[in-house]
Formats: sequence, C-alpha cells, structure tokens
Amino acid sequence: MIYNYDGTFDGLMTVIFEKYKDIGKCEISKENDQVNFLESEFVETNLVEAQRVITSIRDNIGDEFFSDTYKVFKSNNAKKEEVIAVTVKSSLIYGRIYLGSSKKAAVEFRKIVKNYNHELHAYMGLVRFREIQENYLLAELEPINDILEHLTPHFLSRMPNEKFIICDKNRKKASLCEKGSWEIVEILEMNGVDSRDEEIFKDAWVGFYNAIGINERKNHKLMVSNMPKKYWKYLPEKNDFS
Repeated sequence: MIYNYDGTFDGLMTVIFEKYKDIGKCEISKENDQVNFLESEFVETNLVEAQRVITSIRDNIGDEFFSDTYKVFKSNNAKKEEVIAVTVKSSLIYGRIYLGSSKKAAVEFRKIVKNYNHELHAYMGLVRFREIQENYLLAELEPINDILEHLTPHFLSRMPNEKFIICDKNRKKASLCEKGSWEIVEILEMNGVDSRDEEIFKDAWVGFYNAIGINERKNHKLMVSNMPKKYWKYLPEKNDFS
C-alpha cells in the first residue's frame, strides 16, 4: 500500500497520525512523485492531527529529535518519509534509546541528519555575497538538500542591518531578508547585476588571492579535498581555476 500526501511537513505528520498502525508495512510518497501500479491512497492534510503528532514528538522524545526530524524532511533522501515515520513510531514505543540503536531506520535517520548538517555547516562558511542593484547583497547556491530555512537565520543574526537575498537555484526559491525579518519566495530567475563597487572589490580580491599564492606550492588535489569543486562555482577566485 502506498500513502500519498501533499509534500508538506504537516501532510507527512497527518499520514503518521492516520496510518500509524500501517507504518513499517507501507510506502509514503509525495503526490505525483512517481507513477506506480500498486494500490494507493491520498491522505488529506489535517492541521489538528499534524499538531498532535508534533506535540507528542516534542513531549515524549524531545525538541532536538523534532528538529532532526524536520531536517530529514528537508533532505533530498528518496526514502525520507518512511525513515521519518518508522523512526517516530519506534521512538514513541521504545523511547529515545531507539535513536541510537542499530535498527535500519535509526541508522538511516542518523546518516541523513549527519549529511544535512555537514552541507549546512559547509555553506555557512562558504556562502559568498556580492552587492547588486539597490544595494542588496546576493548569494547564490546550489545545495543538494533544502537547507535554506536553516541557513538564512545564521546570516540574519550576523547581518541584521543589511538587506540580502540567498537564492537556492536548484529549487528556484530565495530568502529575502531586510531589517531583521525574512521570507522565502519562489523565483523563476535571479538576474543580479554587480554594482560598480562590487566589480572593483571583486577584481581587487582576485588580484590579492593570486598575488599571495605560490605556484610551486599549489596542491590541486589537496584543495579539492578541503573544498570540493561543487562549492567553487560562486567563488570569484576559483572561476578561472581549471
């Protein structure tokens, strides 16, 4: 049996509430994720039921687990729905000890959280902002996981007086931040044009980067090991590096 839902976190929590007895014996997927020939049922999102599951998770397992559950939901893992459902149900039955067990769902849950956190922390240190029109700062990224909701507050706390945009080009959405508040919006295309000051600063930075480098000591393999090439695209000092 396959239970389909609308792709929202509340929708998944509703599935867990309504199909609790079937968890572990069923598949859960977003509506229209894929064509299948098995019996399926669409579960309508019910905010009251979803909140009951969320409250139960927080009261019985803890806020940290709830936070990790949301991170798994925002990951790109193809089986995240089943992993979340089984882990939540098992943790409610056996307690927090299940989370550290060698059970398949628990192991996969920890693995997904670790992968998500690794990418999130990588981008916290590697996101590069550039000044564009109307004095906005723009950062573009192409993360594997949907990290925008967790990444934005990190920079908002460090630049509370700036207005900036963080654009997730893979998912065609961006967080718009101004005067300490922010919202996530869908975008079709981001056409940020560097300001004149940005062009000057970028040229100066690339010149500085090249000047302090010692060609004889360049270790391309070590550079890639420390910072995989997937992070280089929006770093101006790396744009001409082959």
